[in-house]
Amino acid sequence: MHLKDKMPYFLLMLGLIIADQASKLLVARAVPLEGTRDVFRGFFRLWHVRNSGAVWGFLSGHDGGLIPKAITALAIVALLIVLFFFLRAGRHERLELFAYAFILGGALGNIIDRLRLGYVVDFLDVFVKSWHWPTFNVADSCITIGVALLALSLLRGNPCTPS
Repeated sequence: MHLKDKMPYFLLMLGLIIADQASKLLVARAVPLEGTRDVFRGFFRLWHVRNSGAVWGFLSGHDGGLIPKAITALAIVALLIVLFFFLRAGRHERLELFAYAFILGGALGNIIDRLRLGYVVDFLDVFVKSWHWPTFNVADSCITIGVALLALSLLRGNPCTPS
């Protein structure tokens, strides 16, 4: 498969990056840092937080130190690995191509934050009473969707390996 044949997937990635960055910008302008806005009272709100750590805030609180830089470096390595699989995927592997596009778009959205700001802007907060899902963003959602699509591919019997 030629690179030009993957243009729809590159456009999907670009759209996901734009949606992620635009949503973070809007939240940063509309909700003060650590502030909240109820969307569905008692279930879902916007909560503007900074995540200098890894997934779900793991290792956060190390602003400007070695840990955020190491997390950024690991994210870039992971991005390059997924990019390798994306570039090697064949035309018939549509589900995998969509999965890789979602993962790459989400990863790039968060990497842009890390390189530009030193942290990731998170703002989607789902909860029921005292139980909270870790706060996340559009990029995290894209990565989750991409991983779920790859899992579906594996369940269908496709090994997700380069051709």
